[in-house]
This record gives sequence, structure tokens and C-alpha cells, in this order.
Amino acid sequence: MRPDTPLRGILGGALTLAACALFALFLNWAPTGLNGYQLRILNLIAINGILGLSLNLIYGMTGMFSLGHAGFMAIGAYVSALLILSPAQKEAMWILEPIAPWLLNLQAPFLVSLLAAGLIAAFFGWLIALPVLRLGGDYLGIATLGFAEIIRILITNLTPLTNGSLGLKGIPAHTTLWMSYGCLAVFLFCTVCMMRSNFGNILRAVRDDEIAARTMGVDTFRTRVLAFTLGCFGGGIGGALMGNLVTTIDPRMFMITQTYSLLMIVVVGGLGSITGSLIGSVLVTTMLEWLRFVENPITLGSLHIPGIPGMRMVLFSVLLIVVIIFRREGIMGMREFSWNWLLRAPNRRRGDGADGPAAERSGPMLEVKDVTLRFGGLVAVNRLSFSIEEGQIVGLIGPNGAGKTTAFNVISGFYRPTEGHVEFLGRSLTGLTPHAVCRAGLSRTFQNIRLFGNETALQNVMVGAWVRQRTRWWMTLLPFLFPDSLREDGEIRLRAASLLKRLGLDDYADEPASSLPYGAQRRLEIARALATEPRFLLLDEPAAGMNPQESEELMRFIRRLRDEFQLTILLIEHDMKVVMNVCDVIHVLDQGVHIACGTPGEIRANPRVIEAYLGSEAMHEAGRGAGLDAGREARFDAGKEGAGNA
Repeated sequence: MRPDTPLRGILGGALTLAACALFALFLNWAPTGLNGYQLRILNLIAINGILGLSLNLIYGMTGMFSLGHAGFMAIGAYVSALLILSPAQKEAMWILEPIAPWLLNLQAPFLVSLLAAGLIAAFFGWLIALPVLRLGGDYLGIATLGFAEIIRILITNLTPLTNGSLGLKGIPAHTTLWMSYGCLAVFLFCTVCMMRSNFGNILRAVRDDEIAARTMGVDTFRTRVLAFTLGCFGGGIGGALMGNLVTTIDPRMFMITQTYSLLMIVVVGGLGSITGSLIGSVLVTTMLEWLRFVENPITLGSLHIPGIPGMRMVLFSVLLIVVIIFRREGIMGMREFSWNWLLRAPNRRRGDGADGPAAERSGPMLEVKDVTLRFGGLVAVNRLSFSIEEGQIVGLIGPNGAGKTTAFNVISGFYRPTEGHVEFLGRSLTGLTPHAVCRAGLSRTFQNIRLFGNETALQNVMVGAWVRQRTRWWMTLLPFLFPDSLREDGEIRLRAASLLKRLGLDDYADEPASSLPYGAQRRLEIARALATEPRFLLLDEPAAGMNPQESEELMRFIRRLRDEFQLTILLIEHDMKVVMNVCDVIHVLDQGVHIACGTPGEIRANPRVIEAYLGSEAMHEAGRGAGLDAGREARFDAGKEGAGNA
């Protein structure tokens, strides 16, 4: 860390306070210095800022494509309006049908109605999330779009509750500049605190690679439900503020075009960027208002252009297409504003559970008992049984299609076996999800490296520590009330930095994981797995893509992992030099069947292994006593090295 870093922090804090003070002076001056139309634009910028942040939390930061935000805005607007309208107003307004008796005298202060709007919208978001978030991609977008349309139709038809298509009028105008920007400040503060915490790293990890996040002990479904619910809370708050600004609401205000406008804010500003959401709200709100002139008749000399309703949305859509083509990541991308840009701070590399440890026990550490896995008529693994003692380095090898990775996926919880079961330290893992398996003390890597590419190396390792984190996500929203969350996040950051240093990755701590060299990415994936504090580590082809020198270093590295971190290791590997020099015991699979087990020397001379890799002719030569001479050993090793992954 540079010696001037504390000074930059002080200067940054001073600049932030100065900017807030200047903006407060502007808000104090604006009611007298600006006209009503300009004041409305300023209020809309703040409201759209809240809505943009809430949608970005769902879409940009957690990676869930949602088109239902207009529905949650409608819920918030109607809940708030119904709570602050007086009984006399309600009685006079319901013409088509009488108002529901219990609703007539229901009244609350504006701030209470605002909170209720957010909470009820969040409740409906939670109800929708439970079934809908099991979908993904386009299906999720279509489902949320359908929900928004259902809400609009219900509002239109539930006349005793909502006054139907007539809407609500005469809503008190509680949305002032101080109220709208005050709500924006609170929502922005909570969002920034959450995204700077390790829980923010978890949200981004789920967005970047959900499978890897599950392997690191993250309950990805629960995390997505939480993010979706929080985003819906912001949608309800924004809708309530909008209703109290325009003082008149009806179902037509909350059509799909409202969600499209919010998507413009998120996309133009930058998916995953808090700063981008604020910039997008300013640009989109002002541009949509400025472009209204194209919908009015225009006379240019002798040329008269009639007004075309809806033309501003056409022009704005064209501008959006241009942004997507030439700057797909938006204005900010995933970056955030920092005073360090102004202070010219260099972007340099960093230099210089709950479950607890298991009690001492006898017997194997991991037992795979008669595991069979079928995919329809295909038997991928057939009655597989083996056990691994604590402290061993064990190899799992076999020719192409042998079922090695399938066995890994069964052990780590991605597949549930058709028959048989897996035990770890005497506890059954069968049926557990990947995050529960990780919590039990097993962690793994992948043949094709699965890092959170948009996160730094340090943040990747911090994600691994989440499974042992004691503080809860909601504490990160108000860290000044829950200092333990700040303290634990700081401790996790220090442990992650220490782990990177122990694995020789400290120079890459602040670099995006996707920019690291291949070998460093391999070590980073292992460092992230170690951050889960495992007792058992599964390595899926750690030497894949490495040259001979890197493979030599990997052999030393694996032994060091076992000794320094007191691990038991099971690895899949096709580089026989690595397997024969590192493993204490080797298990061999062929077409899903366990065909051999023994020391490296025993496996090298085993006729069934030779036949599996090289065919029956080589087996007959070995059976006649010829053994494996130097040439055949080389051929044997080459055959294994060339085999693909199951």
C-alpha cells in the first residue's frame, strides 16, 4: 500500500462532504429559483435513480433478466395512495362500486405509507421469486413480464380496492425535492454498503458463474431470491414516490413501456454499476423530456412537419441501439466513480464455519459405496466403490468416457446417484446440494477454469470465505448499526490477501481474474477453494494446458497443499508423470466401472489398466511376462496423457 493512501482517503472524504453540502444548497435554492416543470424533472431524476438502482440490483449485479418492474411500481403507488387518502376523498372517488369497508378508514402518515409500499412490493416479489427464479434467461424475463401484466389487469378489475380503470386522483403531493433525494440518498447508501461488503461479492459471483458460486458454498437460489426481493422493495418505493409526485395514478401508467424506460437507464449507465444507474437516470429522464418537441408540429421555413405521437420513444430507441452497438457495456460499464480518478491515483498491483473442524475419528475420510448413476439408458457410473484415508493424495484416472468427472459431480453434489451413497467423515452426502457439500468440508476445482472473471483475484477468494461467514447479509445495509459486519469483512479481506500471498498471487490481488495468466488462474481457483476452509479437496485436471516445467511446479504445489493446509486430495489427471509422482493411491475407471486400485507401481503393471488404455495386444504381451519395457512405458504414459476427460 502506498504511503499516501490515507491522505487520499482523507481528501476523498472531504471532497464527498463538500459535494453533498453543495448539492444540499442547490436543493434549498431550487424551489425558489426554478419553475414547476424543472422541479418535476429534478424529482423524476431522483425517483428514476431509485428505480434504476433497484432494477440494476436484479439485472446488472445479480444477472437476472427481469421485465416486471412496472408491476412492483404499481403495487407501491397504489398502497401508498390508499394509505394517505382521507376517508372523505375515498368515499367521493369510488363511483362504479363502493370501496371495501375495511379500506375506507385506513389511513397512515406518508413515511409509513412509503415503507408499507416498499414492504408489500417486496412481499409480492418474494412470492413471485420462489417459483419464477427456478427459471433462467429469457424464461425469467417472460415470466416477470407476465406478472407485471397480471398486476395491471388486477388493478383494473379489483374496483372495490383500486377504483378500477378510473384510478386515484387528488393524492397529496408529498414528493418534494428533499423527500425524493432523501429517499435516494438512503437507498444509495444502503446499496453502496451492501455491494462493498462480501455479500456484494456473492451477488456478482452468482451473476458471473452460478455453478462456481454453488461450489464455493453459496446458496445461489436463496441469494437470487434475496436480490430480487430487495430490488422489488426499491420498485415499490419508487412507485410510491411517483404517485405522490403526479398526484394521479391509473393502471395505464404502469404498462411495459415503463419497464423499458428503466431498462434504458440501466443499459445506458452500465450493467452492474451504481454510478452508472445515477448517470443513466439523469440522461434518460432529461432526454425523454427534451425529445417531447418531436411529437409537436414543427415548422422549418416552408417545411411543416406534423407532430407524431410516440416519436420521441422511437428516436430514443435509436439512440439506445447506437449505444449498444458502439458501447455495449454502457457509459460506466461495471466501474464506479472514485475521487482517485481526480487525484490521479495509479492503478497498480498489490505488492508485498459454522461446521468447524470434525472430531477425531477412525476409518476412511471419504467412502463411495456402490454408486450408480444412469442418464436414461446410459450408465455413466456402475456400482462404483472406493474409500480414501485422511491425508492421502489419491488419483482417479481412466480413458476417455470412463466416468471420472461424473464421479466428481456425484461426490460434490451436482448429481444425485441413482443407487448407492457417498459418506464423508461418517456423514452421508447423498442428496445434499453443492453448497451444503462445501459447508460439510469438501471443495473442488474444475477442468475448465471457472473464475468470476469480472471480479478481482482478491474478491474471488473472498467469495470462498462466505460459507464460513457469521454475519448476515442484512447487516451490510446499515453497517454503522452492525459494526461486526464491517469487522468480519475486514478480517476476511486480510485472510484472503494472506492466502493469495501464500500461493504466490499477491501481485495479482487487484487484477480482474480474467486478465491473469493461465497458470495464475489455476492457482487462483485453488486459492478460492482453500478459502472455504475445506478438509477435502477435489482437483479436476489441474495440469491441463500446462507445459512440462509448469507440471513439475504443480507436483510440488500439490504436495505442499496437502502438507501445509492438512488436506486430503482426490485428483483427476491425464498427465501420468503428475499422477505417478504425486499420488499415494490410484483408482482406475473404465466405462463407469472401477477396474483397479493400487500404488503407482502396481497400477503401471496392472494388465487390466494396460488393456483399458492400449488394447488387448498390450495386455497379452504383459501376460506373457514381457512386462512393460521402457518403450511400452513411454507408450503407456503417452496414451494416458492423450486421453480426454470423461
